[in-house]
Amino acid sequence: MPPSLAERLRKAGIRHYDELIHDQKKDWLVKNFKAEGAAPAYPVNVSRLMRNLVWQMKERVSSGEKPFHELVRTYWYMYIKSTLTRADSLSAETDQYKQLTENITAMVKDFLLMSYKDIGFRDENEANKKIGVNANIIPFSEKLGHFGYLTELNKQYNVSAIALGGQPSVMNTEYFVDDLKKAKVSGPSPVQLRYTDAPEVAYDPAGSSKLNLKRSFYLYSIVDYDPSGWIIRDAFLNNLRHYKIKNTKVYDLINPDMLTPEEIMLARYPIRAGADMEAKNKKWLADVEARHYKNQKYLVEEKNGKVKLYGLEAESIATARITEKLKEVMLPVIGGNEEALKIYEMKNLNQAIKDLMIFKLTHPETEAAHAR
Repeated sequence: MPPSLAERLRKAGIRHYDELIHDQKKDWLVKNFKAEGAAPAYPVNVSRLMRNLVWQMKERVSSGEKPFHELVRTYWYMYIKSTLTRADSLSAETDQYKQLTENITAMVKDFLLMSYKDIGFRDENEANKKIGVNANIIPFSEKLGHFGYLTELNKQYNVSAIALGGQPSVMNTEYFVDDLKKAKVSGPSPVQLRYTDAPEVAYDPAGSSKLNLKRSFYLYSIVDYDPSGWIIRDAFLNNLRHYKIKNTKVYDLINPDMLTPEEIMLARYPIRAGADMEAKNKKWLADVEARHYKNQKYLVEEKNGKVKLYGLEAESIATARITEKLKEVMLPVIGGNEEALKIYEMKNLNQAIKDLMIFKLTHPETEAAHAR
């Protein structure tokens, strides 16, 4: 049995206060949020104070007050920074705004106490997303610079799209999924029918319905081909799973097989190494090697027993080339015909098996290493 709301609040160190926390003086704040330990850095437990301030705002909105329709950063200035200053707990060294965003994320995703829309925060990424009739088909990019291209895809194919602008926030994903749920989806349009093998599927504009989050979602990633890019990719997928989009199929558009060996040698850059990167680099290398890209060998060098890894920026592959690949891997999905999708996926599976067999035949040293 999942823990009750009261148990989750207690675990998060949150309780109800009749007094408005952000109006209280230092003595009251220290009495109610006193820091633990022999020599605490601040008079109050900063994380616990932040969580209670946020929870009180959620309670106020739930009880009928006007939603706080401002950015999280505005909330920091209006409620958090002033309260920390009064408690002599504002830091010049620690990024306490980041600490606030992390605590809100924990309240939403870990403790399952609330959603961002419960308070009414504005989505700072509002301008960098599009929702299409084909709402479950989603090209997405790591960088905002690709949003113009994603907009073109949205207009041409009526797909959804989002530019993450770096590490995706849980809030951005929440609002993106909310928009997806509002989308009206329908059968293939006359434009879509050009790209499907099932012309017998009729276009019925009146037969639209809301998007079912349990259906398959097809994602096409445009992220740097390096550990950091894939961490951003995986974080977005993880956030989607939190919001009930769990049946995802991802095609990574930025990979070494999108370039010739000569182009790779010109475009590649060394991936940062070191103790802090070792685990990330190992995981990324294992992930990409499992995909058996033919040109991956141009991004790995072994010298004096040490492995040097190289990456590729998303910008190293022209959008015209990405579009050609999308015609191959995305357009068969757009038709919305389940039988056509099954045939397409079986073709992909057969090709993957053939590629794996060829890889093993042409890389006997890999098999020998695994045998050891």
